[in-house]
Amino acid sequence: MSPPLKYWFNIGSFFETMQPNMRALRAFGLFPISVVRTTAVPGREGARFKTLKSEVKFMDVVIFTVWQTVFLQMLYASWPKVFFEMPVSRIMAMVTMLLYLLGGLNCSVSATLVLVHRKKFIRMIRLVEEADHIFYRCLEGIQHSKIHFACVAFLFGAFLCQGLLFVNEVFVGQLLVNTTSVPRNSSMEVAFFYYYTVRTVHVTSVTAFIGGLYSFRERLLTLNKQLRFHFLEIPSADRVATLDEMMSRIQGFTEIYSNLCDAIRLYCSIFVLQPVIFCASLIVSAVFATLSIGHIFTSSVPLILAMVMVYTTITLLYSTLFFLLVKLGNDLKSEGRQTAVLVHKAINQSSKTPALVERLVLFSHHLQHQRPIVSCGLFCFDWTLALSIISAIATYSVILIQFELGVPRFFISGILQHSAEVVANSP
Repeated sequence: MSPPLKYWFNIGSFFETMQPNMRALRAFGLFPISVVRTTAVPGREGARFKTLKSEVKFMDVVIFTVWQTVFLQMLYASWPKVFFEMPVSRIMAMVTMLLYLLGGLNCSVSATLVLVHRKKFIRMIRLVEEADHIFYRCLEGIQHSKIHFACVAFLFGAFLCQGLLFVNEVFVGQLLVNTTSVPRNSSMEVAFFYYYTVRTVHVTSVTAFIGGLYSFRERLLTLNKQLRFHFLEIPSADRVATLDEMMSRIQGFTEIYSNLCDAIRLYCSIFVLQPVIFCASLIVSAVFATLSIGHIFTSSVPLILAMVMVYTTITLLYSTLFFLLVKLGNDLKSEGRQTAVLVHKAINQSSKTPALVERLVLFSHHLQHQRPIVSCGLFCFDWTLALSIISAIATYSVILIQFELGVPRFFISGILQHSAEVVANSP
């Protein structure tokens, strides 16, 4: 078997399933550490989980430094003055430049957080692999190859969509040059290059975060499946378990649930910053797409059509990623609630065994103190966040439409007037 196939069919741990995400983040400077396995010390209990360590190698430092320079170049480059030369109001120019600056700083801070919290990352991997080991003891293994394939598919889909977006925007740019006689501006081209770079890093990091959430969701689904199988389904004659085996399984399920909740909390504390800023990017792109589509009904010039094509396609990509993000976050919360439901059903069915009921009640109390929630500290990633985002898009769209009607040359109206002046003054 060739090395690629041997690698693909020998995925056997959480660390290996996370490798595609780690490599993608490292390529963009957002994962400036190297995580390696060392040789386990024989005879020590739990040695198999203590073979991971983080290192900061020379190439990690080089990649980190190069990308920090790229992210922070806006603080030193001369092209930000292009924003103040745009034919829009000063407010819109400041907001646009602020978004560019925030995108670069966000990437820089995210990389620094991973570097600072590398011990937390190692602890997260150990917690999940300990939970996987308990799953194997319960005769139910995690489908690591399936999770690995999903992570690779997410990343491949993100890169493909970004490639299609770039082709679309190049086509739109060429169309504008041919139809509106817009002159080429080297400073503006540099600004767009910076935008494409930061957007690619941003989308890739959010996609990697989604892959991690998918991995956690599969484990909670497996946990609930095992709870149903061992405590709610009527056992056959060949799988009747003793009381000691049932008590041991409850203890194992409690440890699995606790480890997964702690791992999700650590995972969010390290990587949640990019998804938070991503929500702001979604709001901005959706509002601009709404304004552009609204202007089609009053003026269908090529410039408006180009803005609709650019902002609508970006909003579609961001909306798809946001849907996956809140869907997986809501699934994790729902599976946590489902675990509690299954435990209480098991308590009702085990009423004739006081020792078993007592252990299940302790598990139930444990569920009240730990929940698998994807949160940044300010809000949770679930469907309530989706409703809040939709409300924010509607609110800001109405506000900007009012400014567009009341303030001369505010945003799109200013761009249209400037384009008409350029065409009129061109020989």
